[in-house]
Amino acid sequence: MDFMQGLNKEQKAAVLTDKQYVRVIAGAGSGKTRVLTTRIIHLIKDLGYYPSSICAITFTNKAANEMKERMERMLPEAIRVHTSTIHALCVRIIREEYEAVGLIRNFTIIDTADQQSVLREAYRTLEYDRKSLPYREVLNYISNNKIASVSVEQARKLAGSNYYEQQKASVYKFYVDRLRDLYALDFDDLLIKVNDLLRTHEVVRQKWQRRFRVVLVDEFQDVDHIQYGIVTSLVGEDNELYVVGDPDQTIYTWRGANVDFIVDFEKKFPESETIVLNQNYRSTQHILDRANRLISCNQNRPHKDLHANKQSDFDVVYESFDDVEAESYWIVRKIEELKEETGSYLNTAVLYRSNYLSRSIEKVLMARHIPYVIYGGLRFYDHAEVKDMMSYLRMITHGDDLALRRSVASPRRGIGEKTLDNFADRAALKGASIFEIMEDDVALGTASPKVKAYVNLIHRFRSVASTSTLEEIMNDVLKHSSLVQHFEKQEEFERIENLKELVSDAHHFEQNYDEPDLESYIQMVSLYGDKNEVVEGDYVRLMTVHAAKGLEFENVIIMGVSDNVFPNKNAVIDGIGGIQEERRLMYVAITRAKNRLYVTNNTGFSFVSGMYSKPSRFIQEMGVNEVKENQGLNLSSLAKETFSQFETSHGVGVKAKKLKKADLVIHDDFGEGIVISVDEDADTMRIAFNFPHGTKTISRKFTGLRKKESMS
Repeated sequence: MDFMQGLNKEQKAAVLTDKQYVRVIAGAGSGKTRVLTTRIIHLIKDLGYYPSSICAITFTNKAANEMKERMERMLPEAIRVHTSTIHALCVRIIREEYEAVGLIRNFTIIDTADQQSVLREAYRTLEYDRKSLPYREVLNYISNNKIASVSVEQARKLAGSNYYEQQKASVYKFYVDRLRDLYALDFDDLLIKVNDLLRTHEVVRQKWQRRFRVVLVDEFQDVDHIQYGIVTSLVGEDNELYVVGDPDQTIYTWRGANVDFIVDFEKKFPESETIVLNQNYRSTQHILDRANRLISCNQNRPHKDLHANKQSDFDVVYESFDDVEAESYWIVRKIEELKEETGSYLNTAVLYRSNYLSRSIEKVLMARHIPYVIYGGLRFYDHAEVKDMMSYLRMITHGDDLALRRSVASPRRGIGEKTLDNFADRAALKGASIFEIMEDDVALGTASPKVKAYVNLIHRFRSVASTSTLEEIMNDVLKHSSLVQHFEKQEEFERIENLKELVSDAHHFEQNYDEPDLESYIQMVSLYGDKNEVVEGDYVRLMTVHAAKGLEFENVIIMGVSDNVFPNKNAVIDGIGGIQEERRLMYVAITRAKNRLYVTNNTGFSFVSGMYSKPSRFIQEMGVNEVKENQGLNLSSLAKETFSQFETSHGVGVKAKKLKKADLVIHDDFGEGIVISVDEDADTMRIAFNFPHGTKTISRKFTGLRKKESMS
């Protein structure tokens, strides 16, 4: 049994157990994949199980391939073990049982693009408008109904007299009928059909129970009720079930994952054995102590405390700042320090609860010329909703054709491509813009009601902009463009958060620039947004905590750990269940760190939550105290100087007094001083400050410097 070498006591127990039903509670970094693969090798090599009688279910193709490769290296015949995602297992079952589910053997599996093609057919047949009935919304509606076992007839009844809901129900019927005619299944259908088949068809169920003597399931904490139904149907009186997971890492309940399935495993299988893997091979004990303390606040969970395989002198660092700019600047300074120590940016990852939080950190990274990538998402200014908002702002200042086409389309205003193309042709003949031609038609009374409404909307925005601050302009556009209502209707709440963060960005711009007009702001966004180079080699990794699940990093910085941010506002409203899921998410974030962990927040005003921030309850639950590393430094001012150095070099001006030699000045950090020389070419000044600061060279664009007013 040389394949057992190197396993710890608990891992060996999990591999060698002779119980029919086994639950392995595998803590973060505890080697669960090794335990799963070694268990399978033990069944084949030591106990004589046929490889083909073993079914291992994973929840990603990556995990399935990793398990296959490991097992084949340990035992070549293990290649015959059925190792796959649950969707792939369902395809295999339906290929054999196609007649029982009313299909043909070569049935079709359709992807998202195919689904949209079916919807195009439906809209053409039913004469529906995609602009008022977006594909994504309808596909979510269809999926939710199917998963909840709501039939087409029931959907029609639930729609009642609501015309909009009746439209969706009609598309639902067309979709179901069309897939039936095509002998096609979508990904939801694969699970639903197999679950229903195994539950209702005893002969088929017994056949597959005989086929697979052992069923092993990875990431069992993430199964939903349909997947759970499939797994339990495969397990008869003589089958073995072996599940591995961590209830403390259940972070996908919004996708249907139900933590109760792993928590209540012993109730479903009273004769089962539970083995806890709590030896962590990833993180230091300091990090694990914080994770253990935090997650102990959750109720109704199998108890486990992770303990480390390695020690370190580096404790968890917590820092709080006055505003998000200071927080971001400190983080980037820390990244630079870690780069100096470790030799690579790749050793550090910045994690955050929501995508909008990347905005401030991205700006500092670009200002400091530090390469970065965002995993599983877009850079802040690249988000579609941000570009939508910017198109309305450009219609106020520029009225260009590209901005018009985008603003007309989001949300849809009933002005189609053919109409726009006709306007474009007329505009080309006159050397005008599309909007100018629209304005002419409105003036002549020949414009359609929808074109007239759009032109009047833009005129309204321009009127408000002529007498309002930048922040007021942004809020007016948000309110009257219907962008917020559009995303609320589609339940795209993260997009709304990003729009609110854009208002925060504009507020920051207004506070720190000499002439903070709308045109300058649009220029600044273009400056930051036009960064499309491919990052290769050494870079900082930014990502949401959800995107970080399953990954690990030498150093982790978790930013924005404030109440109503992390835990987020919706979770707080949901009560204890929502808070517990957010706590599990924080636990996942903490346990991504191998050597060093930094946790930060700020107490500035948040435009997303609409209030001043305060430290998250998770800070106290972790038991960390703020580290006063930065006494005597005004990080907000330093952050602004960092921005200014980058932005002014690209043509965006900041507040700066035209200081000259002998002027008395006040610096946010160094206090009073006197200008002793000015270098016009370098755009810097030499200033003599009071003891103990001495003489320093300061950028003339630095926002933390101002002229001292005369007392006379």
